[in-house]
Amino acid sequence: MFRLLTACLLASATSICLAAEPPVASDLLPPGCIAYAELTQPQQLLDTAFKHPLWERIQTLEPYQQAIQDPKYLFFQGIVASIETRIGMTWREAYETVLGGGIYAAFDPATQGGAILIRSQDETKLHSVFDRLIELVRSDARSKNKDNPLPENEYRGLTIYGAPGGRFAIVGPWIVFSSKDELGRSIVDAWLDGRNASLSSNPQFQQARTRRSDGATLWSWVDIGMLRDSGVASNLKDGRAENPGLELIAGGILSTLKQTPYVTAALHVSPQTAAIELAVPHEPDWIDESREFWFGPNGTGAALPLHQTAVTVFSLSTYRDIAEMWLRAGDLFDAATNDKLAQAESTLSTLFAGRDFAEDILRSFAPQYRLVVAKQDFADRLPRPAIRLPAFALIAEMRDAETAQPELRRTYQSLVGFLNVVGAQNGNPQLDQDIESVGDAKVYTAQFVPEADEKESTRARIQFNFSPSAAFAGRNFILASTRQLARQLSTELSDERPADTPTQRTSTSSDAAAGDGPANTEFRLDVQVLSEILNDNREQLIAQNMISDGHSREEAEQQISLLLSALKSVRDVNFRLTTTGGQLRANLSINTPAP
Repeated sequence: MFRLLTACLLASATSICLAAEPPVASDLLPPGCIAYAELTQPQQLLDTAFKHPLWERIQTLEPYQQAIQDPKYLFFQGIVASIETRIGMTWREAYETVLGGGIYAAFDPATQGGAILIRSQDETKLHSVFDRLIELVRSDARSKNKDNPLPENEYRGLTIYGAPGGRFAIVGPWIVFSSKDELGRSIVDAWLDGRNASLSSNPQFQQARTRRSDGATLWSWVDIGMLRDSGVASNLKDGRAENPGLELIAGGILSTLKQTPYVTAALHVSPQTAAIELAVPHEPDWIDESREFWFGPNGTGAALPLHQTAVTVFSLSTYRDIAEMWLRAGDLFDAATNDKLAQAESTLSTLFAGRDFAEDILRSFAPQYRLVVAKQDFADRLPRPAIRLPAFALIAEMRDAETAQPELRRTYQSLVGFLNVVGAQNGNPQLDQDIESVGDAKVYTAQFVPEADEKESTRARIQFNFSPSAAFAGRNFILASTRQLARQLSTELSDERPADTPTQRTSTSSDAAAGDGPANTEFRLDVQVLSEILNDNREQLIAQNMISDGHSREEAEQQISLLLSALKSVRDVNFRLTTTGGQLRANLSINTPAP
């Protein structure tokens, strides 16, 4: 009996403590809100911004140094100092005091109103700061013979400032802004009386909160289901793409948005990384057969690992069964688009000696494709183009290399012949073909033949960036813009995958470390290599800036230098799209160089 009594007392005490917990923002908001965002640690975001390497670099730049000496900036600094004196604290201290508890925003369709809730760290100081700021604003209006910009009203003993369409009030430790009076009164009532139902009790919102990524600087949630049903986002109901390009990029995402109840976004910021993650609930059963090309059978399609080298500026890997998409075009596109695809198929079938483009050509490739863009080395090359472009290559895996290789080789050679005919008509240099072996790989190349006076040129035509090549390395077919990249990839890819490797992939140790499974699509942009490519074309960029913007050479040089300097503050940009744990997640991160 004593133990039972003790347990009851403990349970009662716990309930009292829990009931006494101050409400969070979502407790004060109506349950029907369809959008919500929170910045729970604004001070951390500010500190990170001011400690970020990019900000440190900006402060060293000449344009910044000139800006802080500008009389307008100095006048602004004087105003800030005057306000700090009036409120009795620095702007950083005021920022911490007023915003330190977080900033929260929401939209309520029932009232067609938006609300912003700001929680202070110190309720007493909050009232002091706001009283002084309000008096400062009114005093400024009086000095200019203007009406009071902050008229007062009262609701349940609280002072409400502002006019219809935009009012605010101090509600306990909260500053509550609302665009609709009804919504504002609802929030005040919830603070004073509590709510039987709030956004916190919304089942979709609750589920999203349980999946909220730890340590997110900013987190937001949108009720996609309600938007679809209300007609605001009615275009999501059919889930159709407008063209094949959009279908390849986002077709699977459109299918998911057609079914998913909500979407969340999380921003993670640190001195080394800024990353945003978009996530929606996802189930393989939601994807109809016409979109199986995007996710693979039962959603198991996965991209191959990115292929990268020291001079790779951009690398992409994706799972897309393009043959299946082409064959399903009737279900995916409108009549006009399908007519254009039929015309394209007729032309392509002619190019491929009458073979069916979808069944015979596209189906000869596995559904994983990779794209590699790399910096070229022009040091020992003549003629050398004036504009120096990166090389690029598409890598596809042949299902049956022995059958596909002869057909692809003949098509490549026919295409080079066609380019020579067209080039001759337009006065462009001709392509000379060659074949070479790189280990066990065969590389078929075509190089532009320079004119006699162009052989030693260092400002040759843009065509001399290219030597279109096709290579066959193991099961890999490589279509490259340059002979050098085709040779390099042939060496690196010859033994990459054994012949019996399946087209679907299970998680690897690196995937497990990332915590999000194998990717459907991923890419990496090396900003440092990009900066080198732009620097190689510095003179052309300056000339273009002078022509397009009408700048002097000095002004153009300053702008290009500013661009190149800013790029040095970013190491790389990474993107990864995964389907795991019942979610479709897209992660984009921007990383800075190591200190």
